[in-house]
Amino acid sequence: MSANFSVAILKASFPILFIIFAVLAVLIIAQLVLRYIEKQKLAKLGIADIDRLSGRDFEKYLEVLFEKKGHKVTRTKYIGDYGADLVVESGNNKTVIQAKRFKGKVGVKAIQEAVASKGYYGCQNAMVVTNSNFTDQAIKLARANNVELWNRKKLIDALSSMNSSDVMGHKTETAEANNSQSVCATCGKPLSQKVLDYCMNNNARFKGKCYCFNCQKKI
Repeated sequence: MSANFSVAILKASFPILFIIFAVLAVLIIAQLVLRYIEKQKLAKLGIADIDRLSGRDFEKYLEVLFEKKGHKVTRTKYIGDYGADLVVESGNNKTVIQAKRFKGKVGVKAIQEAVASKGYYGCQNAMVVTNSNFTDQAIKLARANNVELWNRKKLIDALSSMNSSDVMGHKTETAEANNSQSVCATCGKPLSQKVLDYCMNNNARFKGKCYCFNCQKKI
């Protein structure tokens, strides 16, 4: 009697268990699809779009960028990350990356955090990536500690490289952004690095574009 009762219970609960597993499977698949769509959208961003990202979304963007370059990427916890936002692996080589979506110049603190996080995550290398530029002090400290720096120009170069090898063939605006950042957005006059730095450090005024000295007066 007891065995028959147990069998009856199992038979009665089978449809419920099936529904639960089916719902969980649908949720997992939906999450994967949404993540795929998010990555595809991030891959299409140009430098002006990146300037408008939140710090967390900038980390997600870099995750997509380095995955496209063929690396295994792990994002760290948003809080309590010990100075690293990403851990990038290529074979036996591991690199911690500090992501800085900044309007002004990135200072020595970011370099210090990247250096400190190397040991915690067991990495051989450290890198700081920003959509802006670095202070002279930060550059000196990075050189002394063998920290690789990606400033705005290097990030734009990486954008162009990523999209030129995009197997999906999506047309993006990164190549245009790369060209537009080196010439005046109004008159097309070539810009010096000093003028580029000035425009990048005054992003709120110039809205992600660069202008020669004469055209700056009209804005």
